[in-house]
Amino acid sequence: MGDPPGGPRKPLALVIPRSFDPLRDILDLQERMNRLFEESLLRGRELKPARTAAWSPAADVYETAEAFVILAELPGVHEDDVEVAVDGDELRLRGERRLPGPRPESFERLERSYGPFLRTFRFAQDVDPDRVSAHFEDGLLRLEVRKSRVGAGREDGAE
Repeated sequence: MGDPPGGPRKPLALVIPRSFDPLRDILDLQERMNRLFEESLLRGRELKPARTAAWSPAADVYETAEAFVILAELPGVHEDDVEVAVDGDELRLRGERRLPGPRPESFERLERSYGPFLRTFRFAQDVDPDRVSAHFEDGLLRLEVRKSRVGAGREDGAE
């Protein structure tokens, strides 16, 4: 048999885009799913974010006898670009990571996310908005949110 019409077959070339990064794709998907879950929890409440978050910082949350503690990773975020608000059993962490300088005309690779973020944390009980402490160092924000003192300052007549 001879060559097929149009000449001999050429081997197929596998073309992989330069930006192909399966790990980054998975992390992007996880970030989008986190935002979807957070938005669904806020749906129907007055606390909906005024702007769409571009990224979502990773955070650990744990409870002590007196408080809830949040450790949020905020590398590249300036302390003045972070806002914390407490309402009832909920804490909102909002801010923005800005480009470190003027935006280049093009990027060879852009893997870090920039822009606004919003994280909402709901606790098992109300917290005291006047007793929140924050420590921000080396891109790690540590928030200690004291639990509300139920019945504090009230006398129930018991001795």
